[in-house]
Amino acid sequence: MARASDFDRDEVILKAMEVFWEKGFHGTSMSDLMEATDLHKGSLYNAFESKENLFLLALEKYGDVSKSNFYKDECPMLYLKKFFQRLVKQGSTDKNYKGCLVMNTCLEFGQDKSKAQKLSKVLYERVGDNFLRTLTIAQEREKLEKKANLNDLRERLLVAAFSIREISKFQKDKVILKNIANNALEPLGIRV
Repeated sequence: MARASDFDRDEVILKAMEVFWEKGFHGTSMSDLMEATDLHKGSLYNAFESKENLFLLALEKYGDVSKSNFYKDECPMLYLKKFFQRLVKQGSTDKNYKGCLVMNTCLEFGQDKSKAQKLSKVLYERVGDNFLRTLTIAQEREKLEKKANLNDLRERLLVAAFSIREISKFQKDKVILKNIANNALEPLGIRV
């Protein structure tokens, strides 16, 4: 096993992220993290202070990776279509069984006031803000009618996105996942 000074910090966080994503915070042991990262327990504690701190860093990393899929500067309606097509495609593959780390964390930590719960809520809202920004641009570019309630549409998209990720943990039927996406996208005149 590697010593604390002999590893790439980002790589360790990514490996830990995969373990936490699969097993959850409470289901992940230090032994699991040691095995995944090839580091000794002391090295993990020296580098990351605690399992909780490593989990928070992994959750932040997941948020950064997710943010790379956020709206940039393209046709907003095409972006939304591609966003949901990607979720359906990922959700209908056998290797996607972990759902969404943000939603998994929200569910695992429930209503407690932990740092993990607070961060997961921030990351959840960040996805909603991405949808609201996209919808606002669509409305400004006259791709969406002016009277459309953007907050209602934001919530509709947010619920559908996280539903697809969670349902795909046990239901790989592409038709079902597409129906969830299409129901959310219907008011926008988009289908996946």
